[in-house]
Amino acid sequence: MKTILMLTTAALLGTAGLVAAQETTATEDAFGLAQVQEDNMLVELPLVTATADGTVEIRGIAGDQEGQVFGSQPVTAGANENVRVTLLQAPNAETVLAVLVIDGADVASQEIRLSAPGGDSSSGGEEDGDSEGEAGSDSNG
Repeated sequence: MKTILMLTTAALLGTAGLVAAQETTATEDAFGLAQVQEDNMLVELPLVTATADGTVEIRGIAGDQEGQVFGSQPVTAGANENVRVTLLQAPNAETVLAVLVIDGADVASQEIRLSAPGGDSSSGGEEDGDSEGEAGSDSNG
């Protein structure tokens, strides 16, 4: 009987800890870790947590585009999974800033890496050179 009581108590404590952890996550304004974005016209954020309804803005952080908003997407209070922000203009940079805005105030931000601009022209040249080089090294070795 004591064993069952101890197991029940342990289970309840574990559940309470899990609930507390989920509440802590939901009460912080934050971004989950984002991967390098392959499409420079779409930013995908795996997780955005917000204490209130707000907006995620994608902003330029360098040069003439600093502070420029390229796109935005509304989010709701709590955990927002797979937030996709379509950009109205492609940034001319390798990084942008995702900013969570609630009631007109910036409350969280995260730098987002983009795929290299103009990568298509350089990768085309690399493919030609690599294909020939790989064929030659396979024959010799």
